Amino acid sequence: MQPAFNRIRNRKKCDRKELVNEIMNRISGIFILIAMFTINGTSLGHEGETHGLPSPGAGTYGGPIRLSPEAKKNLGLKVEDMDMRTIETSLRCFGVVEPVPDKFHFISARISGRITRVFVNQGDTVKEGDLLAEIESRQIGEPPPTVNVQSTLTGTITERHVFSGEPIEPDKILFKVADLSTVRIKCHVYEADIGNVKMGQKVRAWLEAFLDRPFEGTIDFLGGELEEETRTLPVWCRIDNPTLDLRPNMRATVYLITGAAKDVPAVPAEAILGDPGNYFVYIENGDVYEKKFVVLGRKDDRYTEITEGLLPGDRVVTQGNYQLQFIVGTEAEVKK
Repeated sequence: MQPAFNRIRNRKKCDRKELVNEIMNRISGIFILIAMFTINGTSLGHEGETHGLPSPGAGTYGGPIRLSPEAKKNLGLKVEDMDMRTIETSLRCFGVVEPVPDKFHFISARISGRITRVFVNQGDTVKEGDLLAEIESRQIGEPPPTVNVQSTLTGTITERHVFSGEPIEPDKILFKVADLSTVRIKCHVYEADIGNVKMGQKVRAWLEAFLDRPFEGTIDFLGGELEEETRTLPVWCRIDNPTLDLRPNMRATVYLITGAAKDVPAVPAEAILGDPGNYFVYIENGDVYEKKFVVLGRKDDRYTEITEGLLPGDRVVTQGNYQLQFIVGTEAEVKK
């Protein structure tokens, strides 16, 4: 290193900024070399590979934790059994919620006039025949004749384009009403994966607004051609939406199910903590919670296979487990 720094100092035309930059570049190179030697000297684990379990004392606060009923409640702990489950293989893609094409109507007026009253707002639910707005016609009369605008569909007002007092012309779109009891999610599949996609295939969608539960459906329609820029095929998935939770333009992560392995020892994905080579779960035994290191196998968006570390029937913590990592001691009273 010393000759390198001497060469830097001897540069007659090197200003202060160039000197600092070169020194920092050389220091960065040293850190990269250190990182490379560290990685080469470490056994890195990958999902599905068995390198054995770490020692029981490894990781953060490895001892058993005893919790009172009040502490459990305050932590919001939830547990599920380690069980034999179905692990699905899938293609993951990203999409946006849309109304089903034959399940929305644009409501317009056939006359010129002025909006005198509007009875609904965007987001309201309406039935077919419900009054949406009132128009005062420009036809001669005393008073001028009025025309009622009614919904032609039972659904939700997803768009409103008029306000009281606004002049309108024939065929101006006033409202959009959509039946959202069933929706579509439009996503895109890469060209290399198209052979694994077909009509009627099962799908499962997760939305940021509802991370506690998935929405299941099927592939409803495949695009006729690839999008040239992205080399992807548009795919529409049909999802039942009886509670109207899904709204147009919500973003979704969609899993197109391509296969399944049954009777796999697995736990819910949210039970897994740690990082490669040091994955662990917390198991419940009465009021005692113990950290157990595990080796992972296959996984999908819901479950993860456990190839080593647990037995069928072990009760694993699926909620509140992250907080358990930071409780010190063998007995704890967790307060709000």
